[in-house]
Amino acid sequence: MDKKIQEKLYKKYPKIFKQKDDSIKASAMPWGLEFGDGWHSLIDNLCDCIQRYLDNNKHLGLAQVEVTQAKEKFGGLRFYNIGGDSLTDGMVWFAERLSYTICEGCGSTENVYQTKGGWVRTLCTKCVNKEKKNGK
Repeated sequence: MDKKIQEKLYKKYPKIFKQKDDSIKASAMPWGLEFGDGWHSLIDNLCDCIQRYLDNNKHLGLAQVEVTQAKEKFGGLRFYNIGGDSLTDGMVWFAERLSYTICEGCGSTENVYQTKGGWVRTLCTKCVNKEKKNGK
């Protein structure tokens, strides 16, 4: 993910991305958000839902959700975290499933599919053609 976009998410959700400053021995978050810019809105919405839920339900005594790693794997989002409860787990599950319908490159939901051969990614036809043109 573009560093500027990543930093905006870190700044907007400091509690969720608290581990970004940990050592690599303690967390995978120092590696950053390991997926394309197209999933920016998906992650922004997921973090917004999680943080609002936690902030509005302090009486439940839930542990703050902290991301330990966020990456693309086999064409889908993987959002590993600690804290929260079964509802926040469901939010993560839903976002991970939605990632298979959103282009990792540009965020489009039209003509999206998982690439075959080599690294599996979720891309739209336009991004696949763009990468082919650029020799990727």
